Amino acid sequence: MLSIHEFYRRFENMPREQRYALIEFSPEPTSFFVLFQQLSEVKKQKAYFEERERHLLNQAEQALRKING
Repeated sequence: MLSIHEFYRRFENMPREQRYALIEFSPEPTSFFVLFQQLSEVKKQKAYFEERERHLLNQAEQALRKING
C-alpha cells in the first residue's frame, strides 16, 4: 500500500494539470488534488487526536499517582 509520505512526494512532482484531472473510481470520481486535501485533513486530525490522547493519558497518570500516593 502507498504510504502517505510517498503520495505527498508524488503529488508534489506531478504536473498541475494531472493534479486536477478527474480519476474515475467507483463509487466516487475524484482527483489527486481532492485526495491531497482529504489526506492533509486526515493528517491534521491524526495529530490532534494523538496529542489529545497524550494529554488524557497524562491526566490519568497524574490522577492515579494522587490516589495511590
